[in-house]
Formats: sequence, C-alpha cells, structure tokens
Amino acid sequence: MPAIKSRRAPTKGDQREQALIDAARTVFRDKPISQVTIDELAGAAGIARSGFYFYFESKQALLAAVVDQGIAEADLEMSEWLAADGPGRAELRRGLAAGLARWKVDGRWLREAFITPDPGPEVAHVRDRLIDQGCNLFSTRIERDARSGRALAGPPDLIAAMAVRLRSTMFAEVYADPGAYVEDELLDTLTDAILRLVYGETPTEAPSPPD
Repeated sequence: MPAIKSRRAPTKGDQREQALIDAARTVFRDKPISQVTIDELAGAAGIARSGFYFYFESKQALLAAVVDQGIAEADLEMSEWLAADGPGRAELRRGLAAGLARWKVDGRWLREAFITPDPGPEVAHVRDRLIDQGCNLFSTRIERDARSGRALAGPPDLIAAMAVRLRSTMFAEVYADPGAYVEDELLDTLTDAILRLVYGETPTEAPSPPD
C-alpha cells in the first residue's frame, strides 16, 4: 500500500506573508506604487512595520511576490487553450476573457510591473520569467500544431512572443482607457488576431457566445 503523504498546514508565518501579498495587491490597485509606503502596506496587513521586514526586504520585493502570484493565475487562465487539440477558438477566447477581467481589477499594478520599462530589478526578474514562461507555453502548443501541419512554419518562439505581448498590450490599453473598446469586439478581434498569428488565417470555428 502506498504511503499516505501528509500536506503541511500553512504556518502562522506563511499566513502573514500571504496577508502582506493580499494587502499589497489591494493597496496597489488604488494608488501608484511609488506613493505607497511600507507603513501603509504593513498596516493593511495588520502587522507592525518591523514585521514587514521579516518577510520582505523592500516594497519592490513585495511587489515581485505579487507579480509572481500572477504567474499562476495567468497560466490557469490559458490552461484550457494550451491543452486544447486544434485551434480551440472558444477555449482561447475564454482564457483571454479571464485575463481581461483580471486586468480590469489589477490593471494599475500590472501596468507598472509589465509595461514600465524599469520597474526595479526584483520585479524585472519576475516579469522576465513570466514573459519567458508564457512564451514557452505558447511555443510548445504552436510546435505541437506545426508538427501536425496545422500551424504556420515560422519560428514558434517568435510567434509566441508576439501573441503574449499583444495580449498584455491590449489589456493594458483597456485598463488605461476603459471606454475605448467594446469588450466583446475586443475579445473576438484579439482571439482571431492570435489565431492568425499561429495558423495564418482564422480557423473556421463558430464564434463562441459572449461570456
């Protein structure tokens, strides 16, 4: 009989660290990161300023942890399409819709972390890892379809980078100017643009209903 694996319960330290991440995510939604103080972040998490430095050495280190948490969310949003067989227009659109919904809530700090040229070394390191990871996941899917003759013969890593950056750029624009686009039109157009990048034309799948 296989051994029963135990799962360690979160310690009080784990909970306080997550409380800081959750608090930072909320605070960073409301004001520019440069205007947020350590005291404000600690207070929002319900700990003393000295307790903050037990978990994070700086505000940028905390922001990096917030961005790092976004990696799992972004992967989850696109997981259905990444695993889909064939173009998967409906799956791709659902993933993009979930990503857009997240940007509409967290767009302030997402823009500072992903669009700002120099967000600081800690954040830049995590951001680059997220972009590379996202591109690698896209690239793996494109390579799979290229082997079956369905995707373009261009470099999968380059096509993937274009798709990932197009997604982030458009979501950032929606956050910056919410009334600039009709959401359903944006999602349909972005979905088809990514599919054209991968397949050379929009695959003949019936459009999915609006989310």
